[in-house]
Amino acid sequence: MEEEKFALLPLPNTPYKLSEWRKTKVRPDYHITINSMFYSVPHELIGKEVEINVSPKIVEIYFNHMRVASHPTLNGKFGQFATIKEHMPGNHRLYVEQTPEEAIKWASTIGPSASHVVTFILEQYDVEKQALNAIFTLKKLEQSYSIYEIEEACRLVLEATNRPTVKSIQTMIKTLQKENVRKAKTRDSKQIDEKYGFTRGASYCSGGLTPNRPSGSLMWTCTVSDDFTVK
Repeated sequence: MEEEKFALLPLPNTPYKLSEWRKTKVRPDYHITINSMFYSVPHELIGKEVEINVSPKIVEIYFNHMRVASHPTLNGKFGQFATIKEHMPGNHRLYVEQTPEEAIKWASTIGPSASHVVTFILEQYDVEKQALNAIFTLKKLEQSYSIYEIEEACRLVLEATNRPTVKSIQTMIKTLQKENVRKAKTRDSKQIDEKYGFTRGASYCSGGLTPNRPSGSLMWTCTVSDDFTVK
């Protein structure tokens, strides 16, 4: 023992405390409750039962024996939250990321017209929070439309006015969608006509006879044969 004393370390100032294992169910707000404190887990685990290893320094959460989250142990006033942004659903994350810098960064991923609109909105409002709320509404268009449709709507609104609003962009993108649907229907109808068209003889095209439409035909078309002369 005497020869081993040099390798011994001093005892810690505070006594060692064992960690404690618990089980709980993830709340609808993707947090668990430990000692009246709230810790986030990936939102996909809402409603699932998880295991928690609680120590004075760290809270570790496990699902199916795999660690899915860890947080420093909260101390002090009850009701504190430890929330990791990556644990949030997309719509929650979109909201908490509302800063002018994030708004401009998002608009740059859409296109130059969207960037112009976002910059105008940020400069237009005296209260920053109001501007960010308007941009948040604009961001939510991504849930229903592609970035190309959003950029096109912004471009067309900017062609019409130098004072774009979120409302005008919402109206424009709905109009574009209706127009795209109308064009698609017209294209499909044309393809059907071409597929089921009926070819008439030269005598009809020259105005000589009026033939009967055969059963099952959707339209009449004309072709010019060798015995037909165009005047």
